[in-house]
Formats: sequence, structure tokens, C-alpha cells
Amino acid sequence: MTKTRRSRHLIASLVLCGLLAGVVLAAAAFPAAGFTGLTAKSASDSFSDLPADLELPPAPQASTLYASDGRTEIAEFYDENRRNVSLDQIAPVMRQAMVAAEDNRFYEHRGVDLKGIVRAFVNNQKQGSSTQGASTLTQQYVRASLRYGAKTPAEERLATEDTAGRKLREIRYAIALEHELDKDQILANYLNITYFGNGGYGIYAASQAYFSKPPSELTLAEAAMIAGLAQNPTQYNPVENDHRFAIDRRDYVLNQMVKLKYVTRAQADAVSVSDLGLQPKSSAQSCENGDTAYGFFCGWFLDWWKSNPAFGPTTAERVDNLRKGGYSIVSSLDVGMQKAAQQQVDAALDTADKRFATGVVLVEPGTGRVKAMAVNRAFGIGAGQTVVPLLSGSSMSPGYQAGSTFKMFTAIAALQKGIPLGHELFAPDRYVSKYPGECAVGGDRYCPKNASPKMTGEQTMSSAFGESANTYFIQLEEAVTVKSAIAAAESAGVVLRGSQDVQLARAAQRSPTAWGSFTLGTAQVSPLDMANAYATVAARGTYCAPLPLTSISDQGGKQVASLADPSCRQAFSPSVADAAADMARCPVGQQSMVGLACAHPGGNPTAASVGAAIDRPVAGKTGTTDDNNAAWFIGFTPNLVAASFLANPDKYDDEVPDTKTPINVTRETLVAVLPGLPAESFTAPTNALAFG
Repeated sequence: MTKTRRSRHLIASLVLCGLLAGVVLAAAAFPAAGFTGLTAKSASDSFSDLPADLELPPAPQASTLYASDGRTEIAEFYDENRRNVSLDQIAPVMRQAMVAAEDNRFYEHRGVDLKGIVRAFVNNQKQGSSTQGASTLTQQYVRASLRYGAKTPAEERLATEDTAGRKLREIRYAIALEHELDKDQILANYLNITYFGNGGYGIYAASQAYFSKPPSELTLAEAAMIAGLAQNPTQYNPVENDHRFAIDRRDYVLNQMVKLKYVTRAQADAVSVSDLGLQPKSSAQSCENGDTAYGFFCGWFLDWWKSNPAFGPTTAERVDNLRKGGYSIVSSLDVGMQKAAQQQVDAALDTADKRFATGVVLVEPGTGRVKAMAVNRAFGIGAGQTVVPLLSGSSMSPGYQAGSTFKMFTAIAALQKGIPLGHELFAPDRYVSKYPGECAVGGDRYCPKNASPKMTGEQTMSSAFGESANTYFIQLEEAVTVKSAIAAAESAGVVLRGSQDVQLARAAQRSPTAWGSFTLGTAQVSPLDMANAYATVAARGTYCAPLPLTSISDQGGKQVASLADPSCRQAFSPSVADAAADMARCPVGQQSMVGLACAHPGGNPTAASVGAAIDRPVAGKTGTTDDNNAAWFIGFTPNLVAASFLANPDKYDDEVPDTKTPINVTRETLVAVLPGLPAESFTAPTNALAFG
């Protein structure tokens, strides 16, 4: 149709509808009360005064979180379970069934079915009640759009009230809309906005809710049933009500399709004798109802989203944005790595063990992307489940004492001050420090001892790290200050969440004798933080904030690139990181790249099995606390870090059953996943930071 013809058609429609509006429409919609205060002239005048431009706000859509493959669905987030699809993604028989069910002359009228209005007028006058409203698909779409566009309760009432005024607005907008969009666009929009019951907002969700399939695969029987639900999605919902209501309505739609020659009588009859064939799919709304294999990662993603100002100024607005924004979110979680990590966790400690928890977190250096989060707990709110962030931490669950893994940060602080890896100190079996405390041999001084008398003797930073000699690192901490060690830890990515730890950190800023036990890992930290902090070392000093995404697109398919980009900074120099990584080769039994001894005479590395099992450059550090209340191991290569722990999350003074468990979990996880990554080498430390 040419522009001139369209304009003439619009003018003719407006004139005719204006004339009808005062008499026919009011009577059709409201035979008893519709005429009150509404004369033909006033209605016609009101009609011509109404605006013709309809703003079409996007209806709320579900956001979907996928694994890094872009296919594996982790969870959905929504207020209304809706995912828009284009018309070519909807089976033709579904489109036909919708037209047959709601608007037989959809392809003939221009937004308003004048014949239908007259028919409704006549029938309603005969019956004395409003039984036929004559709304076209276009008008129904307008009504839904006005409701979704309402910004206040008053605007919503105006969009849905049962009055002649509302009908007039719908007609006016419907006529204008038909000149802006073609029929296919209107039909697609209608199918995407309509509620079909059973939590199915829009045709995609409805197809899943009743038949567990996309709308492109719907059969005649399925399409006819779904189309019939639009008129009364509550009454006709076969999942919650008697199937006969849905079957009767389906058969009505089939008969209408026969009249419109969409199907033959034989095809309709064949469907009429069949049952509904329901295969309802439960929705994975939020992390608690999503795939339990990814529950703890999902929970951390949700916490990350809530704390990110890019998604809104307040937590409530960020959640609302997620539930309505229709985002397609491809996460950083690697399905293969997650499966391998979970297998090793389950082999080490069964989920039936409700006393101790063990878990492992995998992080990619240089991006901060989290590749896996596995723990021997079931995520959820049911019996025997938990939503406590055991791997990512919170103010209410700050984590577990990390033991000797914190020696890394004292070493970094020393390297930053120019103290080399070859720096020698005599490490006695027990050392009386300058820090306050209680000790049988040191009185009011903190005097830690080594795990074994074999560590006694001259140690370098590398050998002391390889053997985990406590008395060496207490002396080193005295030289660099606790304040510097805390600064190195926080710069690398450690987050102190425990209230006591925060107070001690503040005290250390003021007093050189505060928190002397810091280097031995008395702070509570999460496995995610420790994996990320060691990733800073692996990435040659580049810290990247923990990131759960690889890409995110809005409901229009537009990439929101900046939200998924790594956020990185240089925490300390590459030369410091190279030296620290070389030192960390000692605990796993691999040799220093510059020939430094990784153990003093008679000493042994603490995790030699890791270096023996992995045929590429690898580094790491063990960690245990006093009385073995927690055990850790963090292993890393230049392109992957794995941090594992073992502790009782509910009783921190409970002795763990086997301090080697985290070593085993990390080692076997790395053995399983590293073949899928390129083998990379560490960079050798400079002579200055190796030997001074």
C-alpha cells in the first residue's frame, strides 16, 4: 500500500471509528452503564483529541545465566518468566492458532474490526450484558503495552479499567499502531507479551511450561491448546485445573482453524481425539532452583551483581534490573573444569559429611575470571542444603584461617623492599618475637615454633617457603613490618571480612607490634580471595577483580561489553611477582629457575607430590593453622590457579581429619584440567631479587 493510500485509509478509519465510538463502542462494551455521561458527540470529540503515538515499552524479560559454553543453563532470574523470540522462531501453526483463537479477521482489518464491533453491539443489546468486547489482537497488544508502560498504580488502572474511555484509547492507538508495524510484527509482539498461565509469560516460556520445547517445534495439537489459554490462562491451565477445560478450548480453536482453512477437518478431528500430551518443565528461577552443580558459583554471581553499581544505584534496583532486563549472560564457569573439581572434592570428602567442608576454586590469572567453584555441600534452601557462601565469603561468613599460605604476602613485602630470595636468617625451632603474646619460654611475647625441628638452621626465603619455616617468616615480618605485609595481601586481592581481623589490621597501621601472627595466616579469608591473590602472582603482579562473566548482552542482543571486561591493575612489579612465583616452586618440589636451594640440609618440601604429578611448571603453597583447625593448598601455573581448603565452617576450633586433603584435591584437579590449557613457563627472577 502506498503512503498516500495508507494516509487515506487512516483518515477514513479515524472518521468512521469516531462516529462509531459514541454509540456502537460504548454499547458494545457497556450496554448498561456505558452510556452514562457519554453522548455520541462527546465520545467522538474525546476520540479525536486522544494522542495517536503509542510508546511501546519492553515487557519484562527473564535474564539467563549460562556457563562459558553459552549453552549450559545455570539459572534464570525473573519476575515474569518471559523470553522474546522472533516470528521465524515460532511454528507457523502456532501463529495460525493464535489468530484463529482471538481474531479471525486479523489480516483483514487495520487495527479495529468494525464488523466485530457491530456484531458485539447487536449481541450485547440482545442479551443485555457485555459478553462480547470485539477487541482485536492489535487492541489486546495495545492494552498490554499500556499496562506494562504504566509508571504508577493510577496509570495501571487507567490501562486496564473496564470503561468506554479505555476502549476509545485502545482503538485510537491500535489504528495508529497498524500504520507503524506490519501484521507479522504485531503478531510477534502479541505472542511475546501475552500470559498463557503456568508461569508462561510469552510464547517461549509457555512452550517450555507445558511441553518443554521451543515454540518453533510446537505441533498442531500443542499450538491449539496454548492459543486457547490466552482468553483465560487461569481457568484453562491444564497443569493446575481439570484437563477438560483446556481440551474444550483447544477443540474450539481447532474448529476456528478449520473455518479459516488453516487445517482440514480431518486434521482437526485427529487432534480432537488425542490427549494434551503435557510435558511441563519447571523453571530454574534464581540460584536455589537452578542446576545444583553450579549453585555456589551462581550464588556468588548474584552477590557480585547486587554489589555492582553498573547495574543500578541501589541493591533493589540492581535485582530488579536483572529480573526484568532480559540479559543473556555467559559466565566464566567452565563446565569441564567444574565437573573435574567437583569429582575431586567428592572423592576427598563426601557430601554426607556435615561436619567438615572441603572445596576448591579455580581462577584464571590476568582476567580474574572464575572457572570453577566446587564444595562438598548442596546449594539451596531445602533440608540438608545451604546458601552460605562457603567459597566466596561474606561479612557473616568471612572464611577460614589460611595458615602458612599468608607467608606469600610477607615475602612480597620483603621483595618490594629489595630483600632477595637468597636472604639468610637462622630459623630456630622456636622464636621469641617482639610481638606481644603468651609463651612458656617467652613470657609476654609471641613465640611461634616450626612444625618440625628439622627446619632449624640457616634458611633463605626460598628454602623457608619450601619447608614452611614459621620462625624464618616471623623474623622477616619483623623486618618488613606487619603493616607492609597486610598492604601486600590486600593489594594482591585478599579481603579481610572478619570484624576482629579488621580491627587488628587497623591496629597494625598504628603500632609496629600489632598482629604479629599475620604472616602465619590467622586471618579468615575465602578460597576465592586466596585463589585470586595467588593469581596476581601468577599474572606477574597484575591484579584482576574476581569476575563471573565472559559476555553479557541485553534483550535486543546488543553486547554490553564493558560489564564483562576484566578490571585489572598492577598490584606490584612484574619482577617482584616473578621472584615470588619462583619461590613458590619450592613447596611443590620443583627447583628454582636461578639455582636457589628449595630446602636447607635435612629439610623437605611440603607438597612434593604436586610437582611430581604435573609435567609442566607449577608452584604452590600449603597452609595449616595451630591445632590443625584448617588446612589449605593453593597450586598455580601461569594460566590457572586452584585454591583448596578443609575446615569445619561451623566450629573453627575443630581439628581437621587430614591436612593433606587440600593438596590432594588441588593436585588431582589440576592434573585433570591442565591438559586443556597450553603449557606456559614462569619468568625467572632478576639477579637483584634472587641474590641481592
